[in-house]
Amino acid sequence: MKRVLTGLVLGVPLVASGQASDPDRIAALVEQLKNESFVTRELAEKDLQYDEAIALEDLEAQLMRDDLTQEQRIRLLKATSMRFASEPRGAMGIQMADVNDLGLQIAKTIEGFDAFNKIQPNDIIAKIGELPIRSTTDLQAAIISRSPGDVVPVELVRGAERMTVDIVLGAWSELSTPGGIPRSQFESGWLYRSRHYASKNEPSVIEFDADPNAWNESATRGWDGQGPRRNSGDAIRQAVVVGGEARPMPGSMAGVRLDRPLAPSARGRASDFPPMLKQELNKTELDIIDTQERIRRLEVQIDLYKQNATRITTIQQAELQLKEFESILDELNRRATRLRQELTEMGVQDP
Repeated sequence: MKRVLTGLVLGVPLVASGQASDPDRIAALVEQLKNESFVTRELAEKDLQYDEAIALEDLEAQLMRDDLTQEQRIRLLKATSMRFASEPRGAMGIQMADVNDLGLQIAKTIEGFDAFNKIQPNDIIAKIGELPIRSTTDLQAAIISRSPGDVVPVELVRGAERMTVDIVLGAWSELSTPGGIPRSQFESGWLYRSRHYASKNEPSVIEFDADPNAWNESATRGWDGQGPRRNSGDAIRQAVVVGGEARPMPGSMAGVRLDRPLAPSARGRASDFPPMLKQELNKTELDIIDTQERIRRLEVQIDLYKQNATRITTIQQAELQLKEFESILDELNRRATRLRQELTEMGVQDP
C-alpha cells in the first residue's frame, strides 16, 4: 500500500513514494543513531522519520531488537511516533449509540466504508482484534492505532447471536469530522500501537534502603566533598548523580532564555553560567550544520523534480519548504551571534 506522509511532516520526501524498503539501509541508519557524531545521529533520526521508502512497520521491527542502546531506542521511538502521527490513520465509519456490559452499541454506519456492508444498527462491538471494547477510548485506540487498508477482526453481538467479521478500515480523512483526530484519541491510539515495544528493555529503577534520619541529617550538615549530598533550600540546588558527586543545578536561572542578551544582574547569579551559554552555542552550531544539510538535500531534490518534469505543485511545495529552512538558518545564525557576544562580554576567549 502506498504511504503518503501528511499532517505533521515538515520536510519533503527525499525518495519516491512506494519504493520498497531496504533492510540493510534501515539497519545502517539505526546503527548511525549511536555514532560518535551528534550531527550524524540527528540526520539518521530525521531520515528514519521522513524517508517514505521506510514503512512504519520497518521502524517497529527495529524497536523489537534487544541490542539497541538507550539513545538508539529513544531516537528510534521518537522517529516512529512522528511517523505514526504523520501517516493517515484508520477509521471504521461507525457512529456509537450507547455503552453496555457487552460493549459499544452502534447507532449507524457510514456509506463508503466496509463496515457499512457488514455492521448493522444496534449491533454491539464486543472486541476488536485482541482488545475487549468497554468504552469509547477502547474503540478509538483499537481503530486509530491501525492504518487505512488494515483488516481487523471485529466480534459483534447481534441479538442473541455472537459473530466475528473482518472489516477493512478506511481513512480518518474520509470522515466528515472537522479538525482532524483529537489529541486525546491520537495519544490513546499511539499508546495501544506501541504497547509491545515502547517500554521494551527499559532500564530498571534503582532502589536503595536509606535511614531517614541519616538522610535528613545529610541535608543540613556541611559537605566534606565525598559522595552525593541532598541540599534543601539553597538558591543553587544540588542534584544527586548516581555513581558520582552532587552537581550544582542553576535553580535561580530557571526560565532565562539562553539565546537572548542577559541583564547584568542575571549574569552574575550562577558561577557556571558561561559554560551553560557555551553549551547552548555548541547546540546552535550543530543545528546550523543540520539545517544546512537539509537545505542542500532539498536543493538536490528540487533539481531532480525539474529534470523529471514533476508536477508544478510538488516543485512549489519543495521550494516553499526550502524558504522555510533558509529562514530557520537565518534565525539560528542570529542566535549564534548573540550567544558569542554574550560570552565575549563575560570574558570568554574565542567563544
